[in-house]
Amino acid sequence: HLKLISISIIACLFTAACSTPSNNVITTRAKTKPSTCGHPRYPRASLAANETGVVDVSLHISKEGRVIETNIASSSGYQRLDSTAAQAMRACEFVPATVNGVAVDSWETLRWIWHTK
Repeated sequence: HLKLISISIIACLFTAACSTPSNNVITTRAKTKPSTCGHPRYPRASLAANETGVVDVSLHISKEGRVIETNIASSSGYQRLDSTAAQAMRACEFVPATVNGVAVDSWETLRWIWHTK
């Protein structure tokens, strides 16, 4: 079983807005398009070993809403669970983050919870 939770706001936008006073900038964070995210199968070896855990996956999201890079921000403690979650997140599409109405690249962190019941 798998549960997806968005846990962070945009870390930094790749524009000059990062250094602009926040009261002059209107930003929105990237949002997942749930129907585009894969539903990974629990790795069989992980099920057999009763491996469970939580993995935080950092996603570099393009201004077109595509995942262009993933990193494990916090491991579940099991490489199989971490890589399966990251692979599933690569398939997700997003409504991109914006700065003053203009789409920008951003980073978002999503949490996958792996449990056997």
